[in-house]
Amino acid sequence: MKKFWLGLLCGVALTATTTINAADGVWALLFPVKFQFDGESREIGPRYQVLNYEGHTYVPLRYMAEQLGAGAQYDPETRTISVDKEPMDGTEAEKMVWSVHYRLERGMASRDVKQLFGNPDQVTWVDSSNQQIWRFDFGAKPGYRFGSLNEADVQGLEKGELEAQLFVGWNSAGQVDRYDLWYVKTGTGGERRIYTYIVYPDGSTGGALYE
Repeated sequence: MKKFWLGLLCGVALTATTTINAADGVWALLFPVKFQFDGESREIGPRYQVLNYEGHTYVPLRYMAEQLGAGAQYDPETRTISVDKEPMDGTEAEKMVWSVHYRLERGMASRDVKQLFGNPDQVTWVDSSNQQIWRFDFGAKPGYRFGSLNEADVQGLEKGELEAQLFVGWNSAGQVDRYDLWYVKTGTGGERRIYTYIVYPDGSTGGALYE
């Protein structure tokens, strides 16, 4: 097993950055193991690494959550890790919004994104960088059409013509670089409120109520 230096040993494979002192560092070993869930073998794949530290096995929380039908997410502002089950009784659009929050991540390849959301509804090229942007329309009504390639259809979201819209940007290596989600939550009085959720190229996140 190869030795691996970690600034901070953590069993969570989430996009987050923290400045720490050298005294917080530990030595750990890459630990190539096989996984079985209910007797069924599962591949961990190249996205994750398993570590061994002082006889304890550290497994990426996101991977474990995915295998158990849940998802893991990190909030850098509150330094909180949340684990939530996939909504079984929600609409298809609600499930897609959940997948953006808990399954989609930077560095994914196109096949991984298509496995989550299918083929994009619109593909455009950014002239300055010759890179693609994919748009997905979730919960769109039959016959829905929208002309803009990289701006959200706020009016369509307000009127109920669709429930969410996702824009995925790609880097030159063909990996997810940034993504922007616009989605609707219905209030107790039936009002439709639009929220945003953004993951930037440096891994930081943002989002708010759109007003």
